[in-house]
Order: sequence, then structure tokens, then C-alpha cells
Amino acid sequence: MKISELFYSIQGEGKRIGAPSFFIRTNNCNLRCMFSGGNLCDTPYTSWTPEDEHNIGELSVDNIINEFKNSGVDEVVITGGEPTLQYEELTELCSKLKDKGAYITLETNGTYEGQFLEYIDLISVSPKLKSSTPYDTKYEKMHLQNRINLSVLNTFHNISFKENTNIQWKFVYCNVKDIEEILLLQNKIGFDSKDIYLMPEGLTDLDISSKRIELAEVCKKYHFNYTDRLHILIWGCKRGV
Repeated sequence: MKISELFYSIQGEGKRIGAPSFFIRTNNCNLRCMFSGGNLCDTPYTSWTPEDEHNIGELSVDNIINEFKNSGVDEVVITGGEPTLQYEELTELCSKLKDKGAYITLETNGTYEGQFLEYIDLISVSPKLKSSTPYDTKYEKMHLQNRINLSVLNTFHNISFKENTNIQWKFVYCNVKDIEEILLLQNKIGFDSKDIYLMPEGLTDLDISSKRIELAEVCKKYHFNYTDRLHILIWGCKRGV
């Protein structure tokens, strides 16, 4: 698999926040997020510059499994980049992780599906809103075409509803304009407000703090969940956290 990094940390966002977890960060993404505040995604080395010299490169599934076993924890977070781009290898990885007793969280932008879903304990879907569009760059058209796949999002919702798989719909919040789009997606797909988590966009403690009160009030108004970004608040935006 194309891997950016493997590390042990705590889950910084969403329903499992604070849980000690082994992170498998895959490399490459089909989107290029650049938020309206001016920040790129918090892991640009997996998307904007996937050739980054600090990325691990190719690793076999068995090598990844061995690293997981050495971590000493049961929680696994598969993230990216966009891990579902490698759907065949991802299915093998998830199957072998499940054989080792792992609790698997898959973090995805919700643009691809596959058989790997049968092994996932928590589907963390993070559809990218218009405020993530890299306007006036060579990636603008590609990002706009790829960022929302309603068919795949409906598949995730239906699986969680029928198979009782845990799910969270996690959105990056830039400003109140994002809410209209979130509500539109909710209306089209039908996911519950109790499963919606909003987190403030930002790559620093100051960025996040500046939006915290505004976002908390938005979450109260719409009965959504607020989630901070603990890894950034504790260690800053860097690799391995």
C-alpha cells in the first residue's frame, strides 16, 4: 500500500476522541482542499505533495499488521489522504486487522466504496463542502467534480442503518455559510443530527480558538455535536500526532 506514515497517538476528533489509537495514514488523495480561510488540508503531504520525501512509500499489508501489533493497542484509525483509493489493498488490510481483534475507524471523504466496509466498526465520513474548494488553482475543476458523491454517501448511510454500523458525519466548519450545505446533504441522505460532528477549521490553537464560541452556538442551534481537534491543541499541526 502507498503509506505516508504510521504512528501511535490519541484520536483527536469525533466520537472516539481521546482514545489511544494506532494510525495508518495512506498516501494520495482525489481532492485538493484549500479552505476559505486560506489553509490547505492539515496533511498536504498526502494530497498536494504526495511525493514528499518524508512519506514512507510502499508497504505490504503484512508489514503494516506487524507495526499495529507492536503498538499494543486495539484501536486502529485508517486515514489519509484518501484510503479508499486503494480499495483492494484496504479490504485485505481491514480483514487482517479484524482477525487481530482491532476496532477499526475508517476516515474517508465519502467518494469511494468497497468490500472493506464489512470490516469497519466506525465509518467517519467527511464530505468536503464548497468552502474547501481550491479556487484559482489547477485543481479547482477536479476538486469540484470529485468532492461529493451522493451514491457513495447513500451507501454509507444505508449500511450504517441496516447493519447497525457506527457512523459519524464530520464536517470542517469555516463559517455559517457551510450550514446550508450540510442541511441540504442531510435532507438528501437522511442521516441523523446526533451523528453530525462539526469541527473548526484551523491549523493552530489560535485558529481553532477563534471559531470555538461561534461554532458551539451553531451546534446548539442545530442540535449537532461539537468536536475539537485535540491533537492540534496538544502538539500542533505536524506529523505523527
